[in-house]
Amino acid sequence: MRHSVETLESARKPGLCVMKPIVAICLAVLVVLGLAPAGAPASEWDDYLDSAFQNFVWDEEVRTGYEAYAKQDYAAAAEALRTAIAKGCKDPVVVFRVGYALRATGKHDEASGYFKAATQQFATSRPEHRARAEAHLYLAEFYLKHGQYDEAEWELEHATHLRENFTEAYLLHGDLFVAQGKYHFATEQYKRAHETAAENVQPLMNLSIALFRDGKFDGAKAAVEKARLLEPENERVGLMAATLAIAQNDLNAAHDEYVAIRERDARSTDALLGLGYVAWRRGKFDQAAKYYAAILELDPTHVEALYGLGLAEAKLGDTESAIKRLRRVVTLKPDHKNARHNLGSLYQNTGKYELAIEQYAEVIRLDPDDKTPLYNLGVIFIQLRRYAEAQEYLEQAVEAFGQDTRWGRAAQQLLDLVIQLRQDRPVEIEKEIERLGHPGRRKPTSSG
Repeated sequence: MRHSVETLESARKPGLCVMKPIVAICLAVLVVLGLAPAGAPASEWDDYLDSAFQNFVWDEEVRTGYEAYAKQDYAAAAEALRTAIAKGCKDPVVVFRVGYALRATGKHDEASGYFKAATQQFATSRPEHRARAEAHLYLAEFYLKHGQYDEAEWELEHATHLRENFTEAYLLHGDLFVAQGKYHFATEQYKRAHETAAENVQPLMNLSIALFRDGKFDGAKAAVEKARLLEPENERVGLMAATLAIAQNDLNAAHDEYVAIRERDARSTDALLGLGYVAWRRGKFDQAAKYYAAILELDPTHVEALYGLGLAEAKLGDTESAIKRLRRVVTLKPDHKNARHNLGSLYQNTGKYELAIEQYAEVIRLDPDDKTPLYNLGVIFIQLRRYAEAQEYLEQAVEAFGQDTRWGRAAQQLLDLVIQLRQDRPVEIEKEIERLGHPGRRKPTSSG
């Protein structure tokens, strides 16, 4: 076995012990006898043993790191293996393992640096190692999460080139296409993943979602039914089947799917949420409220249950309680646009105009393309007799909606009256504004 001068020199650094060939043979015997570190999965211990042979070094930090890794103590594993690298360990497998451990502890930015270094080191020193493809995979995952689609594509091409039938890479490639709205290409990747892992339900579930988003409900339903054959009691399969039923306006089928899930798990908040939505769609707001309240008994901070209950209470005439629920929603999730929209509508209906203005302004900040708040703000400023501001928002509403739409025509009608009112302020114009009202005001809507 040949070793570079650099490797042998690093082995002589303090804290490291040169591994003689006879020691390596003894180590192999220990592994055969089952004396490897307790609990170490074979692949991880194999990596450790492999690292020892590659570097001709038995490094205590590497051993400690792999033992911690085997116990899923990823923070300790990352610390020990990084120490080994700092002392001179140059094995790309060790670099890869640091990245994986950091990823497992949520330190994705740091992990990406190690994965990138690992891919470079594998390419020059150990190009055939199985972890090389995984390093590219995890880099692609990082880039996808940060919206760097070209970089993710490049890494995935490398991963699938290095490893045939790489199911995880096909799945992630599908996710990449979904993120870009390229559902046809996504379905092709998910089909490849299914071909390589026919007994795994995940490719079929991802395929059904991609087909659903592409509007191909029959194909999505077929994928769900295949998944159901593999795992008849899988909750995600039932939930997706219910979603497809709702999309096709089959509320009875959706209801039955949610009930079946609850029979297996009475505490399923997703099933309760679905039952609440079905009840809402059927106009049974009291039933919807009961389902949402049942979720809140399990989780008082469940945002969508609070939102749904607030809307149901608004429909049932309990405006005060509805406002409290929606205020709780925006406290827990400040970027919940629909909650702010409906909260603004409830404030507007009850004459709390300043509070309504605050909510509509937040909706515009969260989504500048949402047109409805422009009209509603115009109406509110008319009611406050702040006609200059009313004119400003109504002009924006006319431009946003277009004069050939119902809301655009309504905004133009009010705008014309406001302009006349600002010129001579006749009483009859104020009465006409009062008569017109505000047909574009957004009513409380479903939480689905």
